[in-house]
Amino acid sequence: MSDSPPPQSTGSSVVKELPPVFTRHEAVVGAALRAELDGRTLPIYDSLRYYMGWADVDGTLTHSPEGKRLRPTLCLLACEAVGGDPADALPAAVAIELVHNFSLIHDDIEDGDRTRHHRPTLWVVWGEPTALVAGNNLLAISDIATQRLRDAGVSTAIKAGHILTERYLSMMEGQYLDIAYEGRTDVTVDEYLMMIERKTGALIEGAVELGALVGAGGSSEVVEGLRAVGDDIGRIFQIRDDVLGIWGGPALGKPIGADITCKKNSLPVVHVLEHARGAQRRELQRIYARDEISAIDVERVLDVMDGLGTQRWCQGQAETRWNRARKRLASLQLSSDATREFLELGEYLLVREV
Repeated sequence: MSDSPPPQSTGSSVVKELPPVFTRHEAVVGAALRAELDGRTLPIYDSLRYYMGWADVDGTLTHSPEGKRLRPTLCLLACEAVGGDPADALPAAVAIELVHNFSLIHDDIEDGDRTRHHRPTLWVVWGEPTALVAGNNLLAISDIATQRLRDAGVSTAIKAGHILTERYLSMMEGQYLDIAYEGRTDVTVDEYLMMIERKTGALIEGAVELGALVGAGGSSEVVEGLRAVGDDIGRIFQIRDDVLGIWGGPALGKPIGADITCKKNSLPVVHVLEHARGAQRRELQRIYARDEISAIDVERVLDVMDGLGTQRWCQGQAETRWNRARKRLASLQLSSDATREFLELGEYLLVREV
C-alpha cells in the first residue's frame, strides 16, 4: 500500500550506487580520525573506538561498518572544487565527523535506540552516564582537531573554528526542537523543515562551507555559492531519510511504516497530519493518541498517505531542492571533474535506498 514512485532523474543520470568520491578519501579520513584517539588510554576511549567501528566491546581491533562519511567527503570535495589541497581541509573534515558522531551518541540515548550499524549502541553496552561523557569527549576532540588548522598555518583557521561552533550550536538547537515536537500532532511542515535545517542540515552545510573556505583561502562568491549548495544537500539528505523511514522497509532492516509505529514526527507524518481533513483527520488523531500504534493502524496511516500522495510530495520537495542546487553548481563555473562529482553525489542522495 504505497504510491511508490519510481526514482526520478532531475537532469543527470540516476546514481543508485555509492559514488567513487566516497571511496577516494576514505582511507585518509579514516586514518586521521583514528589518529585523534591515538594515545588516549582511559577506558572511555575504548568505548569511542567501539562506537566508531574500530574495535569490539573487548577492545579487539575490527573493521565494522563506519558509515558513509558524508560530511568529511563533502568537506574535502568542496576544498578540491575551489582549487585547494584537500590535505589542508582534513582537520576540518575530521572535526565535522567527530561532531556528527557526538550527536549520534546523544541521539541514541534520547531516542532509546539500541542498535546502530547492526551493533548495540554505546549506551546499551556502557550505560547512559558513560555514553553521555563519551559523546562530550568527542565534541572536545573535534575542537582539538579544528585547532590543527591553525597549527598548519591555514589562514582561515580562526574563521573556520567559529563556523564549526556556530553549526554545531545550530545542530543542538535542532535537536531541542525535535524533542519539543515529540508527542505533538500539530507540527506544521514549515516548522518541521526549520527543525531539520538545524538538526541535520547545519553540519552538512558547514562541511561544504568549511572545505570551500579553506580551499579558497577566504570568503568569496564561490564559497557562498557552495555553502548554499550544502544547505540544499542537507535538506535532500534528511527528506530522503524520512521517506526511507516510512517506505524503506527490508532494505533498512525495518518493516514498512517503521517511523509510524514509533510515532516519529518525520516529514511524511507531519505532511499527512497537516493535510488530512474531516473523518480521516479525526481517525489519525485517534491513532496517534494511543500509547502504541498497531500494525492495522500503520496500514491505515499508509492508506491515508497514499490518498494524499505523501510519498510523491516528499520526494518532490527533495527534487525541487536538487534542481536548485544543480543550477547553483552550473553558475559557479567549477572544474568539470568537481561539478561531475557534486552531481553524482547529489543524485545518489536523492534516490539512495540505504
